[in-house]
Amino acid sequence: MTSVAERGRLGNRIIRNLAVSLLAEKYNLEVNYCDKELINKLGIELYSGSQVHKNTIELTDNNYFKIYNYENGNFNYNLYPNCFFQTREITNFLYTYLHTDKIL
Repeated sequence: MTSVAERGRLGNRIIRNLAVSLLAEKYNLEVNYCDKELINKLGIELYSGSQVHKNTIELTDNNYFKIYNYENGNFNYNLYPNCFFQTREITNFLYTYLHTDKIL
């Protein structure tokens, strides 16, 4: 199973959880989030699916889009400890997602 640890303050946690949630939704991945209930109260629903895989790979700022663009996501993700998914590319991706009709 993929887990998102309690690192950083709430803003960092929202961004990290949302980035993982988009991967989870794409690959129906089961995820254990920190602060899930609080973030849901803010109107951001985090996705957790039913798939748990045997293999786990590292998820970092540098490989986020490579993993997101895989044809299949047959992996659990181990989040690199100092990874906050706050590169310009990732935050633009999250911004675009948050401004879709699905969220608004």
